[in-house]
Amino acid sequence: MLKTFKGCIYCFGFLTISIYVAMFLIRMVQRFLPQAKRYSTDMSNPIVSVKQGKLKGSSQKLFDGSTYYSFKGVPYAQPPIGKLRFKAPLPPQPWPGIREAIDHGPVCPQFDMTTLSINEGNEDCLFLNVYTKSLEPSSRLPVIFYIHGGAFMSGSGNDELLGPRFLLQHNVILVTINYRLETLGFLCLDTPEVPGNAGMKDQVAALRWVQENIEQFGGDPKNVTIYGESAGAASVTYHLMSPMSKDLFHKAIAHSGVCTNDWAKGVNDRERAFKVGKVLGKKTNDPHELLEFLQGVPAVKLIALTRKVRTDDETIRCLP
Repeated sequence: MLKTFKGCIYCFGFLTISIYVAMFLIRMVQRFLPQAKRYSTDMSNPIVSVKQGKLKGSSQKLFDGSTYYSFKGVPYAQPPIGKLRFKAPLPPQPWPGIREAIDHGPVCPQFDMTTLSINEGNEDCLFLNVYTKSLEPSSRLPVIFYIHGGAFMSGSGNDELLGPRFLLQHNVILVTINYRLETLGFLCLDTPEVPGNAGMKDQVAALRWVQENIEQFGGDPKNVTIYGESAGAASVTYHLMSPMSKDLFHKAIAHSGVCTNDWAKGVNDRERAFKVGKVLGKKTNDPHELLEFLQGVPAVKLIALTRKVRTDDETIRCLP
């Protein structure tokens, strides 16, 4: 009887421990299941869920041999084409299935300062890139939001020149962006439809995307530093003053430029727009008529002729 009783105790103890272990495992699965939905377990091509859908990225190595994850060519706004040309960006549309984010999106049409020629690019160019060492939302890593320079005429967020490999060794997330350049980004008709600075509003849209989604990449939306060089630095100081950018970032680094520099301020913006129209064969004083006409001009032709009609004073300045 005693042996039977002891055997029952042992059985009961084993059963109790088994139940607690099972409960613990269930709780652990429940705890981490939401995390599993955010990204895949195949970390060679991780999948992250953002507001618009799922993204498939890639894994690469830093100089120190550690792994980081990149998500390139992520749309942060609708393509600014057709009737949306020259206008403020609209929020991106959701996509079905899994969108590949392995390669950079196309650069915006621009005058390439390295080749001194026009790069046709693609007007569907409002993409950003995210580089991170962690995909755990609990990581709460600081975010560097980089705005490229290039006199508001050239450049992109691509990593050929300014990649993530140095910064990510300091446990931050890097976000780089494309924004509209030249006439496509800074045409001003001084109307409610086209008041100007669409390229700056692209930057604001990208900052808003970061606030909505960066947590899924291990970033802290409450610790975003905007960092720009040259025209990017001028952009940073414009954001410091603009109510549009309020609460979208928390720190700022302006490297080699501010918005009060002469080269960072546009002159004769509205007059230049009508001058471009006249050179293209459209003589009108109606901004709405001019807008409809310019929206139909090929981007390459528009950039080439805009450069020709600038005065010497306008040529040395940027466009906002």
